[in-house]
Amino acid sequence: MTDTTVARGISAGRWLKGLLALAITLLSVWGIRSLQVESDVISALSGNSDGYLAYEAFQNRFHLGAADEAMLVRAPDLADPAAFEALENLILDLQFTDGVAEVVSLFSLPAEGTSTPLILADDSAPLEDRFASFIGSGPAASALVSSARDAALLHVISVPDAQPGDIATMLPQLIADAAPLDVAAVGQAEVERQISANLLRDQTLVTPVAVLICIIVGAIILRSVRAVLVCAAPAICGVLWFMGFLGWAGHALDPWLATLPMLVMVLAFADTLHLFYASREEGGLEKAVRNVMPAAFMTSLTSALALASFGFAGSDALWGLAVWGPVAVFSGFASVYLLFPLLSRLFIRGEINHPAGFSMVMAPAQSGLRHPRLMAVLALAVVVGLIPGVNSTDTDFSLSEHIRDDSPLGHDLIFMEDEGLGSASLFVVVEDTDGEPGLSADDAPRIAAAAALALSGPDVAVGDEAPLVPERFRASDDLAVALPVLVPLGNGPERFGAELDRLRSGIEDAGLSDTARLAGQSLLAHEVVPETVDAMRSSFYIALAAITLVVALSQRTIILAVLATAVSALPMMAIEGVLYLSGRGMTMTAAIALTVAFGIAVDNTIHYLNRWKRSKGPRGTRLGEALGHAGPPMVASTLIMTLGFGATLLSATASMPQFGVFVISALWMALVAALWFLPALIRLVRRKET
Repeated sequence: MTDTTVARGISAGRWLKGLLALAITLLSVWGIRSLQVESDVISALSGNSDGYLAYEAFQNRFHLGAADEAMLVRAPDLADPAAFEALENLILDLQFTDGVAEVVSLFSLPAEGTSTPLILADDSAPLEDRFASFIGSGPAASALVSSARDAALLHVISVPDAQPGDIATMLPQLIADAAPLDVAAVGQAEVERQISANLLRDQTLVTPVAVLICIIVGAIILRSVRAVLVCAAPAICGVLWFMGFLGWAGHALDPWLATLPMLVMVLAFADTLHLFYASREEGGLEKAVRNVMPAAFMTSLTSALALASFGFAGSDALWGLAVWGPVAVFSGFASVYLLFPLLSRLFIRGEINHPAGFSMVMAPAQSGLRHPRLMAVLALAVVVGLIPGVNSTDTDFSLSEHIRDDSPLGHDLIFMEDEGLGSASLFVVVEDTDGEPGLSADDAPRIAAAAALALSGPDVAVGDEAPLVPERFRASDDLAVALPVLVPLGNGPERFGAELDRLRSGIEDAGLSDTARLAGQSLLAHEVVPETVDAMRSSFYIALAAITLVVALSQRTIILAVLATAVSALPMMAIEGVLYLSGRGMTMTAAIALTVAFGIAVDNTIHYLNRWKRSKGPRGTRLGEALGHAGPPMVASTLIMTLGFGATLLSATASMPQFGVFVISALWMALVAALWFLPALIRLVRRKET
């Protein structure tokens, strides 16, 4: 077989790969048209935990929350007759709206011993006095009306068979007709609608801006527009392929899966930079592909293992991340494998400027390699400094954590939390004791005691008749009632935990421990999020062990694998350090960022080990030679990705800027670890081979 025949075969193979990549891209673009956005935050907590199973049983009996709405009504003074009349009319309109079963409002709390609303009990008194009496009547009243009388909360309870969004379609006209009141939707349903809109905005605005930034900065670093297009195109296609696969599979993009496109960009761009730098060295493109592509596969494999570890967390949503995470990572690798060689041949045929070598960074790195003991001491100091933050942060979760504080909805939620205005995301469930469906006079003392605790304070009258509980708050089997406890959506773990302690103590003091319990979305988040985050941490340790084994098999030494994995764990420790020093809790977003951080660090580590393994220089120079080859693309990718992830600051989803800050912190910690710590530590433990 002649050289010409071989060359033609290689060329034909490249074009076949190019046609395959084109077909996948076209199919992906078509699949993206069907991509849906899922913003149900509660679904992230679904699974087999005791907390979720209890919540699921509660929902099966009461069907509360899924289609409910909450509305914040503002006016300069609700005691103004015109504002009060407008509020009455709004509530009446809501009561007669299709799909609405009940409206919990300031008109829902009765005067002592009567069914007359407390706010209307003395209609001869001035409205200012009536509001003062109402606000001072108990915790539920202060959760419905602000102390300054400038805001009131309405909780709109849907009929059992209503679907999410059914009531929302009626709200714009009702809000428009409520003048002079200022009305805004503020409940969990509105939070989820905002998350959906923000996720769509991010994918159509923030991600393209991030890509554009990466291209511009890449062009400066690589000193060639053609070169950066060759490096960026596979990363962009990898993102498109992943999104297209989601669309074709009918799997919705949720707030956690939304972090994956940026991860694909990071890993694919880094791999193409390593390939490009290698292709500029002696040996050209063919040698670069032969030497670097196996390392690119290894980085994808280790990142996929880290994401797959979420399958051990026991959450349905995280199971989706465990499945689609590896798909996303290998979408990026496949695009690099299929497109980079072809695009390089097409666009980089002649001489182009050599990419930046970052001598200002690489010279100190090479100097550090000449002082391995000093670098080992510094690495130990960094580890010791970061250890206090490891597993020291408490878990943090709010049903509104994805809403930015500076958005209109964010302002409303902060106002509600400051004023103590709450929506019904927590309930006191009171079980029947006689086994007979329906309410009787015997149920009155227990329900009155629970109502006193949850709704209107200690003085609730108990009559000789069956208690009056709206049908919507009764269980489907009519053997229990659910009384709403109004708590702000944005309540953090400490404040919400204090409220839980108050309620549970009250239930015990009232002798209701055997017949009353708490349930609802807020309780689910408070109980299950810490379990889920702990499970994510535990599953990640499983991933560390698996990745150590993979690296050991590829490098054929367990000592080097343990060392490389330990160095790669430093960015994770850096993120926990940032949380610890800033006083923030460990959210699920931060826990996912730990995985991304590890993926970035492993990417650097594997590419360095690959160059060291393939180095043919004299003994004593191989580590430095590998550092000279692998270091510049590491610096380039870190700079490009830092600015690219900076685009997350433009995101309308509150968790994404936090995610960006975490990943940027990890990028630089990973770079320091790969350039200064890893080579020096290898020199100490493998002197004969370096």
